[in-house]
Amino acid sequence: MVLRLKNKKWDLLYCLGITFLLCLPLLCKDFVNIEHDTFFHLSRIEQLSRSISEGNFFPAIYPYENNSFGYGSPLFYCDVLLIPFALIHLAGLPLSVTYQIMCIFFSFLASVNMFNFAYTVTKKKSAAWLACAAYLLANYHITDLYVRSAIGEITAMAFLPLVLNQYYCIVILKEKKGIAFAFSLALVLLSHNLTFLMCVILILVLSLVFLPEFTKETFMELAKGTGIAFLLTVFFSLPMIEQLQAQKMILNYYGQSSDLAQGSMNLWQFFVNETIFGYSGNNLSKAQTMTVNTGWFVTFLSPLWFAVCRKEKNRFISVLCIIGLVCMVLPASFFPWNYMTALRILQFPWRLNTIALVCLCIPASAFVSYFSDQKKWITASMIILLCAEGFYHVHPVFSRTFGMDHTMVWSDITDGKLCDPYYSANYVRVELAGGDYLPMPIPDFHTYSPKIKDEKEQDLSLEYEKKGTQLTFAAEEENTKTFILPLTWYKGYTAFYNGKTIPVSRSAYGMVTCENKGPGTYVIQYKSTPLRKGCLFVSFVTLMCVIFCAGKSWLHKQ
Repeated sequence: MVLRLKNKKWDLLYCLGITFLLCLPLLCKDFVNIEHDTFFHLSRIEQLSRSISEGNFFPAIYPYENNSFGYGSPLFYCDVLLIPFALIHLAGLPLSVTYQIMCIFFSFLASVNMFNFAYTVTKKKSAAWLACAAYLLANYHITDLYVRSAIGEITAMAFLPLVLNQYYCIVILKEKKGIAFAFSLALVLLSHNLTFLMCVILILVLSLVFLPEFTKETFMELAKGTGIAFLLTVFFSLPMIEQLQAQKMILNYYGQSSDLAQGSMNLWQFFVNETIFGYSGNNLSKAQTMTVNTGWFVTFLSPLWFAVCRKEKNRFISVLCIIGLVCMVLPASFFPWNYMTALRILQFPWRLNTIALVCLCIPASAFVSYFSDQKKWITASMIILLCAEGFYHVHPVFSRTFGMDHTMVWSDITDGKLCDPYYSANYVRVELAGGDYLPMPIPDFHTYSPKIKDEKEQDLSLEYEKKGTQLTFAAEEENTKTFILPLTWYKGYTAFYNGKTIPVSRSAYGMVTCENKGPGTYVIQYKSTPLRKGCLFVSFVTLMCVIFCAGKSWLHKQ
């Protein structure tokens, strides 16, 4: 991350102050509210910590999830950025406190990166201060953090302004920021897949608009940045695609049947201005529907940029405003979302407000800043109003009572101390959330016994030992052609019989199976696919080369 806050302590303190306001419930209470996806992200921290304790910093499978059948969450939802937080949890920090620190950290990064982006584009501190407050305290951002517990999206939103900042430096300012652009893109992908997809489309649209301004150097910097970003993240992206191609999963079925129209926004949803602990859907009452709009400041003031754009003469802000307004309006229910099957990967049309927010904060802030050049009190008054509104939106979080404090450990959750760990699912929902990455079809994990079975799904009286992703058992004269093992199947499992490799396959219910070769010792272990191993090597070498080149360049400048 390139900070422009060096030797600017007041700007840094301002960003800290806005972060403090957003994170008041996390700072003032020994309590983590359990909302839509809180359990899932707490489980990611817990399981990554456990994998690291076993020497695996880049697990593909969380072997102890879902009644120890295992779950391939890291193959599809990258956990690399969680490693520092898994380490501090492993060092003894309670799970709830670790979660709070993680939310505060990424919120602070979001404030700093939006401040930097706004200042780079407008060259005005007043616009940067306003954009920082508007971005962090927006309705959509607050809902993501406190209602949805969408930590992947919150993390990605911390880096979206950084991507646009580096892009602006390359395309408009003609600076050599290819490596910084690469790292910013990589950070978004390692945060949240869908946000990365929207980010790439945004960059492509911007590039089409500003194509006449491209020089050879501009194109080369963008190409270099994109190529390096691909190589840095290839350890995650290509193995994920490989797994998605290997078998059908709940995610595939959900994506094919998701009702985009139901997730679109009624007109009144664009103007709701309070935090509602509800759900997604335009068929719910106002009291049951969570707030997913961008907030009044951004919604009402960003279009006014066009009243001053001729005097300010900043085409980049105008383009951002147009793109942002399109993304803000598109989730409306009057669009024929039922027929937009190609966009089902979004799951919910209101996700477009992620892009709308990062784009519209700039024109809205630039418009207000235009008038504050002569009247400084305008910016100060607007910041006070934004902070007051932000506190109004954050305050209801203090009244939430369903959650966990520092005394609770993860086993309390899986043992049902807070709620039924399955609640309306046939898998351990507190760990898997929507279970998107379970193979289809799946058994009822609530009743499916964790025993080795024969080809007829009948339990065998075979004892086994499991450590991490490795399962070991000794067979005698078993009357079965294959062994169905209590391991959820993902491509990359390997089986050994008396030290020799034997084939593995997938059962009808998505379990790992191997042939019965007769009496002897069987070892089944997740070894990763050759593709994943090769991609890990490529990403590591790329990272080392980039660090070496950056270090060499820095020393040359000294």
